[in-house]
Amino acid sequence: MMKYGLLILPLVLLLASCQSFDDFEDTSGAVYDADYALPIANSRLTIRDALKNASDLSTLRIDEEGVIHFEYFGDVITQNSDTLFERINESLSGQLVPLLANRFGLPLATAQGTSFDRLIFKSGQLSWGFQNPHPEPVTVTLRLPDVYKDGQPLELTGQAPGYNGGSNLPFYNTLLNPKDLSGYEVLPAAGTDSIYVEYELIREGVGPDSVAFGGLTISNLAFSYMEGYFGQEEQKGGRDTIIIDFFDNWVNGDIYFADPTVTFRIENSFGIPTRSRVNLFNVFTVRGDILPLEGELIDNGIDFQYPGLDEAGQTVVADYVFNKDNSNIDVILGAGPLAIDYDVDALTHPDGNTDIRGFLTDSSYYKVDIEVDLPLYGSAVSFLARDTFELGLGDLGDGAYAAEFKLVSENELPLKVALQGYFLDEAGQVLDSLFAQEQLVIDGAAADEDGVSTETAVQTTFIGFPEGRFSRIKPTSRIIIVASFTTTGDGAQQVKLLADQGVDIKLGAILSRRNP
Repeated sequence: MMKYGLLILPLVLLLASCQSFDDFEDTSGAVYDADYALPIANSRLTIRDALKNASDLSTLRIDEEGVIHFEYFGDVITQNSDTLFERINESLSGQLVPLLANRFGLPLATAQGTSFDRLIFKSGQLSWGFQNPHPEPVTVTLRLPDVYKDGQPLELTGQAPGYNGGSNLPFYNTLLNPKDLSGYEVLPAAGTDSIYVEYELIREGVGPDSVAFGGLTISNLAFSYMEGYFGQEEQKGGRDTIIIDFFDNWVNGDIYFADPTVTFRIENSFGIPTRSRVNLFNVFTVRGDILPLEGELIDNGIDFQYPGLDEAGQTVVADYVFNKDNSNIDVILGAGPLAIDYDVDALTHPDGNTDIRGFLTDSSYYKVDIEVDLPLYGSAVSFLARDTFELGLGDLGDGAYAAEFKLVSENELPLKVALQGYFLDEAGQVLDSLFAQEQLVIDGAAADEDGVSTETAVQTTFIGFPEGRFSRIKPTSRIIIVASFTTTGDGAQQVKLLADQGVDIKLGAILSRRNP
């Protein structure tokens, strides 16, 4: 399949597209040793046309100037708040917490160094109970002084009759009627980092005492919002690769993109400071080199923009662009990139500043994507590409014994093309070459200082196949075409290939035939 490195080849290989040679079949009136002038093709093909049906790993974009861009994409890291909330949820949900003291903190697990200012319950059911070993009836009041709803702290009361000396202690529990925690919020007292529980037991006619046997449990726990300092925690992104197939047909030569970019696009609804950590960003080239991306954003990391405390639920989108002014991207992407190998992590609260308070919601996420942009703006010097086409010359019939082809090109592109071809039989053996040596078949148009062509270049090429040569190539089943592309000015000038620029091709032949 023809790749983008060969997008000009359809302009010069219309002969190869005429594989049925229907025009040659209409020779029923031929006489012995007669010559026939046959028009084969008269066509215009633009860059846009050449790319219209291409199937590739990239996305094509045409900017307002008409320059075509090849865009390749990759996912760097995606993180949501589930893992951060999950740690808290799992530390409490379903755990039986004994009432061992009149005041204690729930075993709330958070990242090291985390302190929170506010938590909102999305769901949760609190069940609690106790046994009474005292002969008097008791009343127990359970309070969560930092858990509020409608401005009131959570307070629950239960009663149990006195113990009469039997085998079973009287008890109270709410297993069948748990307290729904949805909508409650936790506002811890200054200097605390947990959800505290208090209880008071009153023995009727006696006074306060301690609970001998009691506990609580919270099931189906989930938080919808957390506010505070979340600690320094590394979020792993993993290693991945972007395949760049622009150079799939590359053989030799150089091509330079004048203004390539790599963009990190960050979508972020985490309300906390986060910074990228680039462990690896290497470009593999056609020559086997491995070139690292270098620049200040690589060394120092990218600080994600994030919503403030009054912007919970909003997503901030920002692009961080590596270009030739702030990195070596033009060097490493101008060296014939085949793939980009990257490994990027992220670190929350990278500076460890506990005075910066942030937030998470149960729908918070951040996502980092990479976009590689290769505009058709640059230069090429003897950039060789190769492809193979089916070509059944046997369809011409036994009477054809010689031919001369005439190719006239009118080229609006600032790109010249030199061509060589090799005729192969079904066994893959080379029968002959298209030219005695590589030959210029399309001259490049002149370009202005902005790299845009200003005129049309006209080139006429004759390709002769006298009887001896023609007989050698008649068993041809396919042809290998090697094209050498060089931009106007022999690669010294940066030029632009615009979507609606194209080449007009006129191809005809003088065919010599004998009657069978």
